[in-house]
Amino acid sequence: MPVLSGVRSTWIPALRELIAGLSGEQHPSGSGSAGLSPDGIPGGLTRHQLQRFVRAGLLSRDGSLFRPTPAALAWQRTNDHALLVELLHNNVRFVGELMESVAAGHQTLEQLLRVARDEFDLTWDTTGPVHNRTTWLVVTGMVDRFGGQFHLTDAGRQFLATLVLGRPEREDPASVVELPPAVGVIADLIDSLDEAALRNRVDGASLYVPGATANGGMLDALRMLTEAAIPSITDTGFAQLVQESFPKAQTASTGRTAKDSLKALGLLERTSSTTWSATAAGRVWVESGEPLDLARIVHSSVGFFGELLGELDTAGQSTSGALAELSRLYLPNREKPLTRTAITVRLNLLEACGLVTRPSHTLYRTTPMGRAFGRALPCQSADDMPPRLEPDVGTAHRPGGSSVDVPQPGAWLPVSAGETIAAEVVSAARDSADYKRLERAVVAALGYLGMPGRHVGGRGAADGTVRHGIGTDSQVLAIEAKTSATGPVAEQSLFRLPRHREDLGAAVTLLVGPGFQGTMLKEADDDTAIAVIETDLLAEVVRRQDRTPLTPAQLSGLVDPALPAARRRSALSIHWNAQEERSALEYALVEILNAEAEDPLEEGGWLDLTSLRRALRSRNHRTDEASVVEALGFLASTRIGVVQHSLRGYRSTAGLLTAGQRLQALGQQWTTAANSHHRSSEGHTARTESTS
Repeated sequence: MPVLSGVRSTWIPALRELIAGLSGEQHPSGSGSAGLSPDGIPGGLTRHQLQRFVRAGLLSRDGSLFRPTPAALAWQRTNDHALLVELLHNNVRFVGELMESVAAGHQTLEQLLRVARDEFDLTWDTTGPVHNRTTWLVVTGMVDRFGGQFHLTDAGRQFLATLVLGRPEREDPASVVELPPAVGVIADLIDSLDEAALRNRVDGASLYVPGATANGGMLDALRMLTEAAIPSITDTGFAQLVQESFPKAQTASTGRTAKDSLKALGLLERTSSTTWSATAAGRVWVESGEPLDLARIVHSSVGFFGELLGELDTAGQSTSGALAELSRLYLPNREKPLTRTAITVRLNLLEACGLVTRPSHTLYRTTPMGRAFGRALPCQSADDMPPRLEPDVGTAHRPGGSSVDVPQPGAWLPVSAGETIAAEVVSAARDSADYKRLERAVVAALGYLGMPGRHVGGRGAADGTVRHGIGTDSQVLAIEAKTSATGPVAEQSLFRLPRHREDLGAAVTLLVGPGFQGTMLKEADDDTAIAVIETDLLAEVVRRQDRTPLTPAQLSGLVDPALPAARRRSALSIHWNAQEERSALEYALVEILNAEAEDPLEEGGWLDLTSLRRALRSRNHRTDEASVVEALGFLASTRIGVVQHSLRGYRSTAGLLTAGQRLQALGQQWTTAANSHHRSSEGHTARTESTS
């Protein structure tokens, strides 16, 4: 919703001044403050505020110029506030619907916010957006406010009766959506879609449909251009038609792109070196006007179209950026995912056909008809994720008789070693016939977690020892590993453990096994020198170390004897969750900045911290300012370099795929450096021995 500075009584005069100034002289949008001289900007409007007026239908853009729309000029000329509110209602969600809610008795900002969230799926967490709407309704005389409540005026009631209101579709689980059947050549197209045909569809990486997207404009444009090719149209005639019909499509290249797009969509085909005709399916759709027929034609021609419905159905709702990343699973011949713009064109087409809706500016989800339509289509199966390529790092040291690789100080293990070690810990815990197997597996697991040590074993001795921590802050830990083939370990005496610690100079004993029974567990938990660790938890920590690695300090929750066994996982989960939340925050920031960069109405793609936090809240990221700044600083660092920071705010310098590659490469670069160092050290040792 567009807003103006100052008290609400100045909004109408300020808007008149803005429209009058722009209708007399068009101003460049990229110079100064949104292209307007300081004296010509009522209340100091910013470029971002002007973009809101564009989205609300009051201003339009022609290249780098802003100008009032015909509807805005009509309001300026007639002073009919109903025209202004109707314009806002047609372009901005929850305007007329807010008036309806006031009439129904929801008369405070808080009550209206609940209606917006609960009934219209608007992800607002403050009353600000409601306040902006009620301000316009008050200054236009549609609503009055007194006694802390809003009330419709007589003019508001009369105007509300003329509006067409929209509410999100509520799916009745018991209802069945009946789809108009495909017939004739369109049915033949759908029937011909086997797996090979689905894979041979065009990528549709540069789809473009001229004209307005909203209010059926996309379907109107496609139908008009297709109908013009019945019986045929020349290249020159098509380009001229596009330029005459769409004021913003005035170049020859735009006409060619539109023509190529209609061909890719399955609506046009070349019939000679200079002429084009509507396809048989395109002719049927022009005659029927059925949106689902158009969706079927496009799905049979363009890859990753109907499949979007399935992905949205699975996710519940998603963004164009997230869907773009998934496109590579459906377009095996492409080396990189589709752009967000290519996905947005597809989503706009699906929305125009009634198959997708937008609960917010960036989120999409399927309608009930969209879910039914997607399930009725023959769709391409997603390719499996490509196998993760690990660097060739060789084999870690294997002590004699050990069934797993035991990390030694300085050893650099492949990432997949964690799963092998974790599986061995779980399996060995049930192998009572070979108790030394668990002893070695526990030493290997703790070594993988950054606690180097050795297997000891033998009568009257601890099973192993490891060192937790770095340098002078480290401490020696003794290991006692207990197996049981039938479940938790039965009662065993613990009286030898102090002697084992003394022999090793250890401060703490790690008592590891597949659970412990009654008295033994209580005795161990109560002992301030024993940390009880269940093998299932140890295996989970090892597996997670590949995805959410913990530092020695964070791993204290695993070996701290003051914690009872039942509380260890929750202590570690705090650190796991923090990493996952931070990763989700970083991903969301890059995705938001990419969406801003791709928005044709946003020049430069810059967002300030406040706008970023607002966008994060719309995605249910409740994050404090310091965490957002820290994450942005990390993404803007030289080693990552996918975000740029300046006095104007933040903007993206790379897509999500590149950002992920940069992050993943850090570990691979360390692996390469470690291997190079070890090879160099081994060569130096060999040369020294040869000289000796």
